[in-house]
Amino acid sequence: MILSFSLIAQIKILGRIIDAKTNEALEYVNVSLMRSDSTFVKGVETNENGIFVFNDVHVRNYILYVTYLGYNKSYISVTNTENNIDLGDILLYKSDVNLNEVTVTGNSVLYKADRQLIMPNENQIKASNNGLKLLANLHLSRIEIDPLTKDVKLMGDKEVQLRINGVLVTKDEIAALNPTDIVRVEYHDDPGMRYGDVGAVINFITQVKKSGGNLSLDFDECFTGIDFANDNFSGKVNHKKSEFSLNGYWHRRNTGWTRENIETFNFPTEKLIRTEKGEPTKYKENSLNLSLNYVLHETDKYLFNVRLRYRDEHVPNGSYDRNAIMHSSDSSKPLNIVDHSTWESDSPSLDLYFQKNLKNDQLIMFNVVGTYIDSRTTHFYAEYQEESLLNDIYSDIHGDKYSLITEGIYEKGIGKNKISAGMKHTQTYTNNQYKGNIESDISMNTAVTYTFAEYQFKRSKFNYTLGLGMMRTYNSQEEKSKKKYILRPKVRITYSVCDNAFVRYSGYISGYAPSLSDLNDVEQDMNTLEKKRGNPDLRTVVFYTNELTVGFNKGIFNGEFLARYSYDRKPIMEQITFEKNIFVHSKANQKAFHRISLLSSLKTKIWGDNLILSLNPRFCRYVSEGNNYSHNYNIWRISSGLDFNYKGWMTSFYIQTRWNDFTGETLNRGERCHTFSLGYNAQKWSFSLWIFNPFSKEYSLENINRSALAPKFSRVHTHDLGQGRLTVASLSINLDFGRQFKSGNKRLNNDDSDAGIMK
Repeated sequence: MILSFSLIAQIKILGRIIDAKTNEALEYVNVSLMRSDSTFVKGVETNENGIFVFNDVHVRNYILYVTYLGYNKSYISVTNTENNIDLGDILLYKSDVNLNEVTVTGNSVLYKADRQLIMPNENQIKASNNGLKLLANLHLSRIEIDPLTKDVKLMGDKEVQLRINGVLVTKDEIAALNPTDIVRVEYHDDPGMRYGDVGAVINFITQVKKSGGNLSLDFDECFTGIDFANDNFSGKVNHKKSEFSLNGYWHRRNTGWTRENIETFNFPTEKLIRTEKGEPTKYKENSLNLSLNYVLHETDKYLFNVRLRYRDEHVPNGSYDRNAIMHSSDSSKPLNIVDHSTWESDSPSLDLYFQKNLKNDQLIMFNVVGTYIDSRTTHFYAEYQEESLLNDIYSDIHGDKYSLITEGIYEKGIGKNKISAGMKHTQTYTNNQYKGNIESDISMNTAVTYTFAEYQFKRSKFNYTLGLGMMRTYNSQEEKSKKKYILRPKVRITYSVCDNAFVRYSGYISGYAPSLSDLNDVEQDMNTLEKKRGNPDLRTVVFYTNELTVGFNKGIFNGEFLARYSYDRKPIMEQITFEKNIFVHSKANQKAFHRISLLSSLKTKIWGDNLILSLNPRFCRYVSEGNNYSHNYNIWRISSGLDFNYKGWMTSFYIQTRWNDFTGETLNRGERCHTFSLGYNAQKWSFSLWIFNPFSKEYSLENINRSALAPKFSRVHTHDLGQGRLTVASLSINLDFGRQFKSGNKRLNNDDSDAGIMK
């Protein structure tokens, strides 16, 4: 009877995992409870304080198996379990920092209430020469990387935020990361209220040195006669609690484009059709981003960050430039068209951030960002007939924009639950001077204030998030001013079917203010028949979204299905009117905009992590209801990728159909492309070749306007991006010295890059 009672009795086993050298708590460490014969019983991960707890454990002898990326494995014998056992601090020792001794297998994804934690394994790291390549190798659901621009996109129409240790960064800064320094990736595929209206947040958690430093270079250069480059460099030096870093990103494009248009102008008494046969024109851009950063931090106590950024953009030949021969239905004589635009801007900004960890699992964060944008754009349009100038239009716009973004967030953990609240305010002043055919001087003041409170809690297999926010928008121009308040509630309910599957519902109300460029009270001539006009009477838009997501991850299969319905009330969409024999293009608050999206992301591991096939089908239906028009459009799209990685060798093939979108009266038909890459990644360097569209003759984009007054079809195409003419050699070098690590995470960041002028 005594023996039977002891076997039925249940106890609790707990402990704390810390770094053996720094004595810092390690979160998300995998702790497995096994019987003495190594039979698995249950598993947990440590919380933010490094603590793990096994509840309701039967009395017997056990073995604890502890694993964490970048650390040696640990086995702890647990005996004499008649009573609750507190193992105290368990030390983990770092393995070789190059991960030669670490192999992570099986399911490396942890599903939290508000995000997924993805632990890159050895194969994924060895097959990656930078952070973007590692992101591609992780195959996150609904995340795609554009093969030409390297932009990180979300299947659908929402923005993806990229962060490093909580700091908002660009894709170039992700590309500069050394994959061996990435501890985990936090994927918020349904972000909380503090992130605003972005579709996803990808946060790279890295090891931060407490001594030594790093130098890295990453060159992407085309060697087949096209000026195409993405070059990154970065350097870091660490000393005790301080880190100094300098990052630079150089982006170049110089290709030939041919643009063709078919325009119809429906006058009250006649129809005019103008057909343009394009001639080759140049598209050229050059941009340089620099960032000087200083961080002072003490892990689990405070973090202070100062970042000085400078952006320089120069586009001497715009993407809409064209030379063409125009045939008009009202004349037998063709016209020669010249359309040329330029853009340049300089933008310094200062970013100050402070984070303080308080007692009782509390955290406060403050962020202040000041930005100045000095921009200038020009546009020249001319029509010639038999070398005689018939009409010419010229505009020269100079803009000055000053903005200040302030934000504060408070978070408190309550066991497995969390409460957060915060406020963000953006104040902007803009002055734009228009010269040329139109002379105007426009000044605007705008402000957006957002405050929220959110509570996350768990009950059994359900995770709940309840949030309430308030948004205020304000803008003034000359003597006119407008303001609006929007209530922004959000609810998210996640049900864990089992360890490998979940169902989630998310619903929220939000809004967006009109852009500064659309609010400009100014008119510009586009050509002899068309004008573009700003609309200072635009109002803030309220939109409603409902999402249902189903996901599973079992063995060699991983998949996610999402159904979304979004409704914009009084959306800001295009409008074309006919006034004084001129067709005027502007924006207006229309009736409604509906979107239904069905998205799937499927992945299968054909040969472990060495050979992975991904498939991403998508269907979208758009219903655009204007004040004097109504359109609907259905879009089918699919993309697929095959990645092979083995002992440092890496190769991939990617193909996609056009990514189309429809809004207002305009259909944009995106790129249709395929790519192939082959390379080798060593410990401190890597080299690869990347080929764009090797089996296609040309690259093209299309734009179709369905207006009843002025419908238009526009197509741009080039042979420079077909049949493998764009072949890029990529060389990466990463040099480390004095590698000792700490962790310091900045959780807030803001940025302003919108110049606010109407082009």
